[in-house]
Amino acid sequence: MKNKLKKKIIICTLLIIIINTIILVIWFQFKISPLITNSDRIENIITKEELQESYNSTDELLNSLESISSKYNLKFYVKDTNNKYITSSQKEDNHIFLFTSMIKVDNNIYLLETYAVRRISTMGIIIELIIFQIVTVSILMGSTFLFTRAKIIKPVDKIIADIRNYKLGVRPEKNKLHTEFDLIQNEFVTLVDSLEEEKQNQNRIIASISHDIKTPLTSIIGYSNLIEEENLTKDEMKKYNRKINEKSIHIKNILEGFDDYLSNQNNNTLKLNNIYIKDLVNDLNNDYKIDLENANIKFNVKSKIDNELITIDVLKIKRVFSNMISNSIRYIKNNGKINIYIDKDKTNYIFKVSDNGPGVDEKIISKIFNPLFTTDKSRKISGLGLSICREFILMHKGSIKAYNNNGLTIEFTIPINLNNS
Repeated sequence: MKNKLKKKIIICTLLIIIINTIILVIWFQFKISPLITNSDRIENIITKEELQESYNSTDELLNSLESISSKYNLKFYVKDTNNKYITSSQKEDNHIFLFTSMIKVDNNIYLLETYAVRRISTMGIIIELIIFQIVTVSILMGSTFLFTRAKIIKPVDKIIADIRNYKLGVRPEKNKLHTEFDLIQNEFVTLVDSLEEEKQNQNRIIASISHDIKTPLTSIIGYSNLIEEENLTKDEMKKYNRKINEKSIHIKNILEGFDDYLSNQNNNTLKLNNIYIKDLVNDLNNDYKIDLENANIKFNVKSKIDNELITIDVLKIKRVFSNMISNSIRYIKNNGKINIYIDKDKTNYIFKVSDNGPGVDEKIISKIFNPLFTTDKSRKISGLGLSICREFILMHKGSIKAYNNNGLTIEFTIPINLNNS
């Protein structure tokens, strides 16, 4: 686009130069050229038709020249052999030299100089040329200004007006592509659309967090009010405290998910480290096995490549497992199972997280990684867990998918040579 605009400016400049040159040529043809091109014709007429071959006296010559001078608007100056003028009049600035010829007068030879009489002086021609140039350049500049106003200033003013109106809540509209400024306008509209979409997502996220926190918070308030009653037994106190703890952990997980989302939006870089697969397996067992089994959920991590050294952002990958496990917990019922299986092929490490829950409807299974998507029909808004999983995996240049296999299985890959991919 920048090159196109530069090309147009160059073309306009060349057009101005060409037009001005053409006008100068026309002016020269009408003003100066006749004085030059007519000299040969005038010489033929004067020397062959008007002047005699010889004159008997100087007076006879001068009388003849005076007659010719008034007839053709010419001036004649005669020199003798001593280079002295025998004519009394003096040459003036507005006289243009045409030709010389030899005249015989009473056996004496004289040199005849012939001049055309201009109607204006040299200074007059210069002033006329300057005025002519000023008028020409003014017309060209005025035309250029009108062209610039129509093609540049107005489109820029429109874009500025759209920016100001957008601040007041008025959405801009795209133009049909005719010029570079239409492209700028359309890019601005695209930017506005993305900003509006992001604004809607942020509003939905805020509403989602508000909704997700409100329910457990209401329960916490309810249980804390019950604890204040004096006639509670120790078992009831423990029960209510346990409920408050569960709801508090739930709120903590919601906020951690939101923190992950903000972290990914503001910082999309990876802090890569090397870790053995067996150490990653141990960390997962230590983090989840006891708590899940206390919740009556069997947890098993199996790996065929324990001694492989994998390059990953360890914290992000652990958040991926955390979000996937939390998602499974929401849907599996009694006697639940969550299994993690780790293997590799020629190019990728392969991770599978599966549960024995009800799975996901095949019609919507491809959408579960979309931000704010939910399979819970009672709610309009969902959390961000699985969408964050996808973002973290894509940052690792891997892939992720979900499918039903006696429950839901989420499979993701990470390139073996991540640093070189």
